[in-house]
Amino acid sequence: MIVGIDLGTTNSLVAWVNREGKPEIVINERGSRLTPSVVQFKNDQEVIVGEMARNQALLQADRTVSSIKRYMGSDFEVDISGRQYSPVEISALIIRKLIQYAEKVLNEKVEAAVVTVPAYFNDNQRQATFMAGELAGIKIVKLLNEPTAAALAYASELANREHILVLDIGGGTFDITLMEYEGGVCRVLCTGGSSSLGGLDFDQRLGEHICTTFEENNGVNLQLDLVAMQQVQINAEKSKLDLSTVKESSILIPYISISSNGPLHLKQVIQREQFNYLCSHLLQEIEDLIRHTLVRAEVDREWVDVVVFAGGSSRMPGFREKVEQIFPGVEIRTEINPDEVVALGAALEAAMLAGQVNYVELHDVTSHTLGIEDNQGEFVPLIAANTTYPVLDSKLFTTVEDQQEEVIIHILQRDEMGDSEGDDHTISLGKFHLSGIRKAGVGEANIDVSFEIDKNGILHVSAMDIDTGIQNQVEIDDLAYLSGSHVLARRGRNLTVL
Repeated sequence: MIVGIDLGTTNSLVAWVNREGKPEIVINERGSRLTPSVVQFKNDQEVIVGEMARNQALLQADRTVSSIKRYMGSDFEVDISGRQYSPVEISALIIRKLIQYAEKVLNEKVEAAVVTVPAYFNDNQRQATFMAGELAGIKIVKLLNEPTAAALAYASELANREHILVLDIGGGTFDITLMEYEGGVCRVLCTGGSSSLGGLDFDQRLGEHICTTFEENNGVNLQLDLVAMQQVQINAEKSKLDLSTVKESSILIPYISISSNGPLHLKQVIQREQFNYLCSHLLQEIEDLIRHTLVRAEVDREWVDVVVFAGGSSRMPGFREKVEQIFPGVEIRTEINPDEVVALGAALEAAMLAGQVNYVELHDVTSHTLGIEDNQGEFVPLIAANTTYPVLDSKLFTTVEDQQEEVIIHILQRDEMGDSEGDDHTISLGKFHLSGIRKAGVGEANIDVSFEIDKNGILHVSAMDIDTGIQNQVEIDDLAYLSGSHVLARRGRNLTVL
């Protein structure tokens, strides 16, 4: 049995395709279709995943982990009673729980899964997700981009030929994908977005406003109180959800703090227009990312026939209004629950791989440009962003010193979306050595460097001395993690383009 898994920042889901060929969400132990992506270490032997872990987060804050997806592919670690846990380990616990739900409902062994990832996830993040599946004891047969999964869920309802824009904004990520659908073939043209922009940022902005207002009225800074801040963030999220259906939301948190005059209660009213104003810079960033993606795809907004919404945060009226302003009059599809559409698409892909349903041909593309660093510290691209994969490409390099016996292949990834000022970011994916090459004069050696991106969007790199046949290869799993604004490394520059 192969299932589809949407491993989300805030919530995760698992889905399957029934005998009638229809995808269904697996109901968890609490009767819910969504399982919070929250893990609590109750003690050294017991781990709780889901709703119960989230409900006890206030009481067990130092033993509870949430929103771990935002740290996938980084060297971030969580300290639980002196033990360090990586994002891969935490994510594996969530995946394992979802598989348990599926096996209980389906009453059969689940052997494999299609797991979705943001289209704008970089290679580090994809590899980390793949490793989480392995650690959970499940075979990931495919990593499927979330917007592609969402489009797949709508495939049976699309016209024979349509230009589709999928906007997937979840708790922690925002994905933009432009694709063509024609005659059962779904072809992605371009991806964009941000792996650090989502509903959590809107929650945080509202939470900051609540704390500022409380301090102005009471002279108490709630941000210095961890328990109080958790209550604020929980209520900020609830208020955000309320404002998707009503224009005014009341927040009441009794006994949130204490002063010399006695207990303090937090009571505030948030207007929808006020919330949109507080988050105007986030909405502007969303607009900029959409427009930038259109430019990269070399299409204008009139090219878009239909917009598909995915992710729970797409319910925010401010988000929908922004999209309607950019694409006036364009059809917006929201019939399928945006919280579930990605998981349903993943289940359909799983069923197609298992031969259960008719096949929709998918052609996805890379989200970043991949290459290596030359001896001058410059980025040399091998595979450009928006290249359809699987793909294999190579380039010939040579040595920069006489009698050189080895070269260091420094693998880099460039983010064309850039920052607010339009600058590109380049991050290191790792390094490996090719030793024992033929000793020769400068520029005489022939070093072939090959990049291959497999069906999961994961990069494999190999290098070979053409003269001797000596080669080495690496699957990028021993990652050189960096943080902050990434720049080209300044070490190991000992080859150049031939």
